[in-house]
Amino acid sequence: MTNVVIDPPYFDNVMYAELSDFFYVWAKRTLGEIWPDLFSYELTNKRDEAVANPSRFSSAGRDKGKLAYDDYEAKMSAIFNECHRVLRDDGVLTVMFTHKSAEAWDGLGSALLQAGFTIETSWPVNTEPTASLHQARQNSAASTIFLACRKRLAADSRAEYIYLSEIEAEVQAAAGEALQRSAEQGLSGVDLLLSTYGPALSVLSQAWPVHSTETTDDGTSRLLFPEEALDVARDEVVRLMTNRLVGREVSFDAYTDFVLIAWSVFGARTFPFDDARRLALATGGLDIDELKRAKLLTAKSGNVTLTEPTVRLAQGDGPGVKRDRHHFERLIDAVHTMCYIVHHDGAAAARHWADERGLAADDTFIACLQGLVNAIPRTRKDGKFNVTEAALLDRIVTTCYPDLIEAPEDPVQYEDQRLDLQ
Repeated sequence: MTNVVIDPPYFDNVMYAELSDFFYVWAKRTLGEIWPDLFSYELTNKRDEAVANPSRFSSAGRDKGKLAYDDYEAKMSAIFNECHRVLRDDGVLTVMFTHKSAEAWDGLGSALLQAGFTIETSWPVNTEPTASLHQARQNSAASTIFLACRKRLAADSRAEYIYLSEIEAEVQAAAGEALQRSAEQGLSGVDLLLSTYGPALSVLSQAWPVHSTETTDDGTSRLLFPEEALDVARDEVVRLMTNRLVGREVSFDAYTDFVLIAWSVFGARTFPFDDARRLALATGGLDIDELKRAKLLTAKSGNVTLTEPTVRLAQGDGPGVKRDRHHFERLIDAVHTMCYIVHHDGAAAARHWADERGLAADDTFIACLQGLVNAIPRTRKDGKFNVTEAALLDRIVTTCYPDLIEAPEDPVQYEDQRLDLQ
């Protein structure tokens, strides 16, 4: 066989067998009379389905998520092993995949590598309409990533292991090139981030096997998890996206980077906890608890929610909004304090406050404002901004910095439309 094209289940996105039960019971009463062997189960076969379904392992308690991941990876490995068996040595395996979670990409990448494939190239294809009802308010990816894979040639025996540090610069370069190319093609938000995963995995697969500096229980160096290469790519993407949002090379603190990139990538106040955790690691090695203590977000039911500046009041000398503070360890606290003053006392009071602290002409502070203006969705409903920060920043820009900060034109007025950063 010269070509295999596969559109595998997208990790934990859709539980196809569970959804099929509704139709299965009706088909069993009709078609089951003709083909009884096809309907021997009371309901659909969920045991053999290649999805990450934690409900199948509910008896394992806290381990159910890991067991679901391992089950998905094992089944995908078996599928790709069969693809490898039937494919000619010069054949091509084309895999279509989309998922926001790096965990899903880690599982897919591990399965491909274990089956003996390299990822030759990848490209994003827009496959979801922007007004799709099932996408609305879900921070969903609108593009599918196509991965073109080939059989890995037998590797020469190596005297030494290859480590991540040896391919790190190549992973960063591949992620940067993919980011630039995808941005030029009009991708933004989650899709812009996802477009860098394929090229990062491609570099890893070309050098495979790649090892970690960590050792296993028997003292040998363990194989690298694909997720670790994606972390390198994500770090580079954070740097490049920050510069892109601001319009020049700039360096903020990790907390400010997190808020800025979170708005740009997810385009919403609430997004999945695991995505927040990975982004926090990419922005200066933060964790969710640190962001919670900084009053930048709250976490509940598997999601995190960015805190509005109007309720981020600091306690004592702690992080957050504090109008009598003159020096801010985190730049985002200064921005949110200015937003708070605009909300309660108006733009003139906010400009006076910024003048007193030397922020009115501070290049880094102005760059942060510009980045947030570009990152936060400027959508409206009934003439009002949907996002509180967008409204407050708009007042700051138009009254305090009209000649220094450029506010992008508002997009088409759909409630769930995201800002195009082009």
